Amino acid sequence: MAIIVISRTSYSHGAEIAERVAQELNYRCVSKEVISLASQEFDIPENYLRQAIEKAPSILDRFSFAKKKYVAYVRSALLEYAVEDNLVYHGLAGHFLLFGIPNILRVMISATPEERVKVLMRRENLSEKEALKVIEKFDKERKKWAMYFHHKDPWDLSMYDFGVVIGRLTIDDAITKILNAVKLPSFQMNPEIHQNLKNESLAAKVKSDLMNFYSDVEVSVEDHTVVV
Repeated sequence: MAIIVISRTSYSHGAEIAERVAQELNYRCVSKEVISLASQEFDIPENYLRQAIEKAPSILDRFSFAKKKYVAYVRSALLEYAVEDNLVYHGLAGHFLLFGIPNILRVMISATPEERVKVLMRRENLSEKEALKVIEKFDKERKKWAMYFHHKDPWDLSMYDFGVVIGRLTIDDAITKILNAVKLPSFQMNPEIHQNLKNESLAAKVKSDLMNFYSDVEVSVEDHTVVV
């Protein structure tokens, strides 16, 4: 019983690695499903939520607090999946959205510049120069988002249990490393941590509801009591 959060740079084979790890473990693998759940629960178009975790807020967003609210919705949805345990999540901002929750295996999947360019050129039929521009733009946007919401560089490896660079290691190497790590006692779920996870999920749901009325609110759950 464990939860694995795979953060990834663009065009680094992160989705493939996550799916194969989940298959090996017989775990649920989610990514875009989190956006869909948040959209259904909070009646917000998926596109708005996706933009909220992909792009840094504009000046107008910062005054309206809309993106902060949408990010809270996505976090609430991700925690609902996490409470079910035996989960592999891959995609944007997972390590931030589940920050502070113990016993979660956090992995950063990146790739050498050459590998990322090769993947993008093949997928989108771009030239090498065009591919480099796309990757540079994506990385810049991800860093802006992370610095605004969490004041952290998303590529800072101190936030992860380990990182894997495809191009230096193979995809199979990365999968083996994750499968070996998740067996360690440090990443096993226990009743106390599972209860903590349920508390975080309830707090996130209440906060998301309250953010429709208050832009600055913090919520916690202590001894079966919701504290606002």
